[in-house]
Amino acid sequence: MTPGFRPTSTPADLVPPGDVVRDTTPLPVDGVPGRFTTTIPEAWRVVYAFGGTTMATAIRAAVAAVDRPDLSLVSADATFCQAVPCGPVAVQVEVLRQGRTGAQAVARLWALDPEDPSPGGVGDPAAGTRSDLVVTCVLGRRDRDSTLRLQGAEPPEVPEPEDLPPRPTVTDNPFADIPYHRQTDWRLADGTLHWGQTDVPPGEPRAASWFRFHESPRTADGSWETGIVAVPGDVLGPAVGAGIGTAQGFFLILSLQIGLRFVDDVRTDWVLQHTRAQTAADGYASGTAELWDRDRNLVALAHQIAKLQPFAPPT
Repeated sequence: MTPGFRPTSTPADLVPPGDVVRDTTPLPVDGVPGRFTTTIPEAWRVVYAFGGTTMATAIRAAVAAVDRPDLSLVSADATFCQAVPCGPVAVQVEVLRQGRTGAQAVARLWALDPEDPSPGGVGDPAAGTRSDLVVTCVLGRRDRDSTLRLQGAEPPEVPEPEDLPPRPTVTDNPFADIPYHRQTDWRLADGTLHWGQTDVPPGEPRAASWFRFHESPRTADGSWETGIVAVPGDVLGPAVGAGIGTAQGFFLILSLQIGLRFVDDVRTDWVLQHTRAQTAADGYASGTAELWDRDRNLVALAHQIAKLQPFAPPT
């Protein structure tokens, strides 16, 4: 990362509310084909910008560059090369293929230095390309007339979100009150949340949770804006935490790769995240998530690989 790039640290209660559609909308950069820019505000900060938010930004830029209303997202695979601080970013999209029924594109997203907006500087969105995040997207035409249907996944049996308590408020966890959490409503439906607890034994490495944005990403036709499901798709942490317990301390889950399969449009505000961690060893974790809408329709599948970083609260 360029010297001088640092994560912001405004207290969460002083950060203006976010709007995930507005805050991930790519704006074309004049004179540079396939180049986009936007500003990811502090509303989406964990320490840096939340990985699912940066992934959604890159996906939306790729879709804009392909510019094919007849195609829908099939998959997106993200590799997180460098943490992206909240603030201005640029995205360069290369359309790899434009076919009759499909297209592929790769989007490279990087942070811009707001202190150096001079032409050609590291804050200039028209300047050279970097790769803090690389996302490859596949788009295709949906064949709604196909009679082939197979779904091996089943939604977990959990209470409705209104019947569950909201995210707990505690004071001994450094991530209990961060700007990102103030943009979403998250309710644990099945699993173990360690906040405020020190004696939780290792358990089943899975979790089910309800998720929604306070500012809905639904568009005029009732479906979520394209690519926004990447945000709730970044959800490996609760399953890993449930599996390892608290005896070994608190771990940060730092995304290295996330792969998404877009199954159907999201048409409800609430999304059910059903997550399982298949492994956590040697400093890395991996797992999968099924994303269901409020009506229990499968809308996306995610696979995530992350680095496990022990965290000691500052003294």
